[in-house]
Amino acid sequence: MKKTLLFALAVLALAATGCGDREARAKEKKANTTFMFWCFRKEIVSDNYHVPDMRTAAAAQYLQNKMKAVPGYDDSSYDLEKNILTVSYKSSTVRKMNFEEAIAEAGFPVNLRPADPKAKIPEGVK
Repeated sequence: MKKTLLFALAVLALAATGCGDREARAKEKKANTTFMFWCFRKEIVSDNYHVPDMRTAAAAQYLQNKMKAVPGYDDSSYDLEKNILTVSYKSSTVRKMNFEEAIAEAGFPVNLRPADPKAKIPEGVK
């Protein structure tokens, strides 16, 4: 009896942890989504990365080329005034930290992650 009640409460708790309101779910279903944990979530998401040493267009292009090698990469853009690199990616394939690691391995500090000291940056990029 206790196990049945505990199981019923667990199922009820899981069912109550929905994905937001009905309107949000309807919008997500119309967009490019993926189904994860009984919720539809955005498949293509964007994150901003603060790269303080990205001061030139050559540095931004270099980093964008490095990002293209990460599986799940979709698109990227940059703002040299704010030193921000914005990367769009498939959320079911890759995570934000993978791009942080790629930027750091390319020789640039990103967010609070230091640059890889062994990275070889081409002449004229930094």
